[in-house]
Amino acid sequence: MKLTSILFATAFVISCALAHDHDHDHKHEHDHDHEHEHKHDHEHEHDHEHHERGVEISDAAAELIGLKTAKVEMRRIESAVGFYGRVMSDPRALRRKSLPLAGFVAWRIGAPCEIHPGDEMLRLVSPDAATAYGELATLEARFQAVQKSGAKNASLAAELAAKRIAYAAMTNALVAVDAGRGEFSLRATVRGRVNEQLVASGVFAERGTDILKMTEAKPPVVFALVPFSDARGLADGAKARVGEHVGTMLVDRTRTDGLVGVWIACDENCDAHVKLVLGESVYVTVETDPAGKPVACVPSSAVFRDGVTPSVFVRDEHDADRFVVKPVVTGRSAAGWTAVAGLDEHDEVVARGVYELRHALPAVGGEKKAAGHFHADGTFHSGEDHE
Repeated sequence: MKLTSILFATAFVISCALAHDHDHDHKHEHDHDHEHEHKHDHEHEHDHEHHERGVEISDAAAELIGLKTAKVEMRRIESAVGFYGRVMSDPRALRRKSLPLAGFVAWRIGAPCEIHPGDEMLRLVSPDAATAYGELATLEARFQAVQKSGAKNASLAAELAAKRIAYAAMTNALVAVDAGRGEFSLRATVRGRVNEQLVASGVFAERGTDILKMTEAKPPVVFALVPFSDARGLADGAKARVGEHVGTMLVDRTRTDGLVGVWIACDENCDAHVKLVLGESVYVTVETDPAGKPVACVPSSAVFRDGVTPSVFVRDEHDADRFVVKPVVTGRSAAGWTAVAGLDEHDEVVARGVYELRHALPAVGGEKKAAGHFHADGTFHSGEDHE
């Protein structure tokens, strides 16, 4: 009986010890699994944060720092030529108006002044036109009399036809006021500005005499002097881009100083999008090989180095106020644009304001950089935003 009790007690102690060891091992395994899972989640979160490094900025702050964006564009950058030019008035807009018919001038406008199509500029009394009208009226009456009599006069008909043509040619640029007296009105045909009157009222002026100087209202042009080596692919009639404008080139290769003069006349409706300001310096881009293959390009100012990796800031498609860092592979740069691989055509990159965003960008690697935010005044502040 005593031996039985000892054996029972021993078995009980051993079973308790085994149960304790099992519970301890199970708990240890559970803790280890939990720690591994937590570590995995942390690493995954870290990788996600590293991949999506970016900066948030409000519209107000973006405006204050001058942040500008641009879409990825397909360009023929291999054949691109870029140069600076200056916006100026079209020299062809400076005109002299001559008198279409000899006569006495009576101005209806002063100078300087603005004119529009249909505006009366002067009255002209022409003795020659009065004489021609009288001769034409006499022939018309004779011809009517012959027709009433039933007779035919071929020579008279021919003379009348010739007189009608001559009178129409003499007065076709004028509007008759009193044809019998030879009084006509000269009206504006274009919009512009009369700068100077070259003939005084009351003076008799011969046909072809310059009577005024004016500036026709034409879109501005861009003029540039391009080194001969850069202008090899430029040709008359080729298209050039000035910001949002599209224009046509006229190339002057007659200079002897190693430069080529390039005029770019904007298309008639070019100022519907962006106004060109007289006197401002603008950048012109020309694609000299229209058959070349276009590649994805971004403004060269958008590309920066994130460490040693060429990168750009791309607007987050899920958060319009956030710009994330996206690595790219860069290619040729020309005319202010750089070919890149690694972006989609619909991506929108930061073209101006890259420096400010880089300053606010969290650091990578072991170096710890404090988080921060942009204030509404455009300044960046490290640390949490405290109300």
